[in-house]
Amino acid sequence: MNSNLKIDLPLWILILFGLLGGASVSLNNFTGTACPHIGIIPICYLVTIAYALMLSSLIVKHLRYKHYFFGIGWAVAFIIAALASLAEMFGGGGICPATSSGGLRAGAQGGIPLCYLSFALLIIILVLFCLGPYKRACEVQV
Repeated sequence: MNSNLKIDLPLWILILFGLLGGASVSLNNFTGTACPHIGIIPICYLVTIAYALMLSSLIVKHLRYKHYFFGIGWAVAFIIAALASLAEMFGGGGICPATSSGGLRAGAQGGIPLCYLSFALLIIILVLFCLGPYKRACEVQV
């Protein structure tokens, strides 16, 4: 198996998984309160856009802009996931949507909070991006 494919395929899969997860929660938000808000903007919309930026970094061929898309998307999603995970952990729960419910848990203990999953997913995505597309772009620049 090609070494680029060993890194790129899982990276594509994880970013698509995050994008689909964010889009799913965003769609659920139309029918209720599936995610918390920052002001009037649902956080799940921001996370979906952030994963879309990361995906676009894999699609864009121009090396100079690729890292900006990834960096901005990753940073936005990571900050949201980190802050939400801390709030979930130290705020008594019910902050993040969970795997077993369609909306905010409001103190219910069912399922894994999606902010924890997103936090772990983003760390893996960063490692894969650094080992794959970023490393290849640095080798081209040398």
